[in-house]
Amino acid sequence: MSNATDAPAPKARKAKRNTEPTFVVRAKCGPSNNAWVTLGFAWGRENGQGYSIKLNALPIGSEWNGVLKLLPPYEAGEDNAPSEE
Repeated sequence: MSNATDAPAPKARKAKRNTEPTFVVRAKCGPSNNAWVTLGFAWGRENGQGYSIKLNALPIGSEWNGVLKLLPPYEAGEDNAPSEE
């Protein structure tokens, strides 16, 4: 019969990481200056090198030029479109 002291110690849990995205992935998908769509999010990697990107969609059609932009997340109530470069 084993006792509680023979059981392996439980693994230490990692500290919960910040789940707020560092950037929002957006693309211009129409002819007007306000034709932007949010496609996903990007987070800084734990080792500080690069980003992890989660895309929920990709635009299709002739209006999209293949460019994705990583932009800071909007603050609540902000409705400005990203500046066109």
